[in-house]
Amino acid sequence: MRIVEYNAVSAISRSSMAELDYALNAYSGCFHGCIYCYAMDFTRIQDAAQHWGQVVYVKKNLLHLLRSEIKTMKRGIVGVSTITDPYQPAEAVYHLSGSAIEILLRAGFRVTVQTKSPLVLRDRDILQDHRNLCDVGITITTMNQKKALLLEPQSPSPLARGRALSSLSSSGIRTWIFLGPIINGINDSPSDMEQIFQLAADTGSRVIYDTFSNYKGATRLMAERIGSSDMAGQSRYDIKWKEKVISDVQRLSDRYSVKCNNQDQEWLEERRMDYRTLY
Repeated sequence: MRIVEYNAVSAISRSSMAELDYALNAYSGCFHGCIYCYAMDFTRIQDAAQHWGQVVYVKKNLLHLLRSEIKTMKRGIVGVSTITDPYQPAEAVYHLSGSAIEILLRAGFRVTVQTKSPLVLRDRDILQDHRNLCDVGITITTMNQKKALLLEPQSPSPLARGRALSSLSSSGIRTWIFLGPIINGINDSPSDMEQIFQLAADTGSRVIYDTFSNYKGATRLMAERIGSSDMAGQSRYDIKWKEKVISDVQRLSDRYSVKCNNQDQEWLEERRMDYRTLY
């Protein structure tokens, strides 16, 4: 694995996602190396995109840029991160994501974090101190360790993520689980998803789910690692399959009394309402 430090042009940008105002990514590329990740097609530094999971670029001037840029920015909701995991292994060394989150929260921005890593617990105190302005989502694609190793070969185990979620929730921090991507024939059975809904119920977490999108880079890796391009490509476009997934998810949501939305819904409206009551 290789790390490359560089000076970025900006720290924070306008987000194209309807539920966010801004996006902040401290790194380009991701050492988790998940084979389904859409970010391969959206990572601008080609070295990191082409050597997925092996090369990460670090924005070494991120914090200096961020302090300067937010002085004139309207307060809003910041997604950390949207194109790479903010708590991937490089964060253990550089602590850029955690420091950026603290800067944003102290400045009055609303911060939503999404990660696969228990390393987020290092910043639990700052998140807890500003729990009215933040939430943390943990991505759990499957609780089956064998399947997780196939899909997310360099990521923390699902059990470790579950423990991190429980710790954050018990600290009074608003939590959610991203169940995705759901892949046809891999992690789409009700029995596969049930443990995740049980965890959501135990921690008071919302569930957000989505199905696999066959972006070029992810489809290539899925075909190489799983051995079937059809398996990689069919999830988004098999309407009957998708309808069954929605039905199964809804039944589990009802069974465990868990709030649940799919990725296409504007599920962050609840957070926007909270934010508007503060400002």
